[in-house]
Amino acid sequence: MKKRLLSFVLAVLMIASLLPATALAADIVDSGTCGAEGDGSNLTWTLDSEGVLTISGNGDMNGYGFLSAPWHYSSEVKSAVIADGVTSIGNEAFYHCTSLTSVTIPDSVTSIGDSVFYHCTSLTSVTIPDSVTSIGDYAFSGC
Repeated sequence: MKKRLLSFVLAVLMIASLLPATALAADIVDSGTCGAEGDGSNLTWTLDSEGVLTISGNGDMNGYGFLSAPWHYSSEVKSAVIADGVTSIGNEAFYHCTSLTSVTIPDSVTSIGDSVFYHCTSLTSVTIPDSVTSIGDYAFSGC
């Protein structure tokens, strides 16, 4: 009986190992550009099915007006990861993202714009590196 059970478990593990790794990863549900330079393609953003918004590339992020960041429509943004190479977080980038709980900011960021996290009522974790020399007005108001 023990040999049959062991054989069954090994067979299941072998079959599971044949599944592609992407089957275990979160799916990208939306993406675009968000850079402040040229056509904006210096920075890109992706939102995955687990609510992780990732911003990557090199240079400054575009600033946004009231509720106009391209990912804002989605209350599904639960965490934001800003990759190394991004040098600024644009005005109102996460304005009223009420499901946002955590943000990772790399050492490459030197400025955080006005009202960036305004009314992010679920925000509980932000680590601001020493490289940040300027934080805009109302950046964390209503958090």
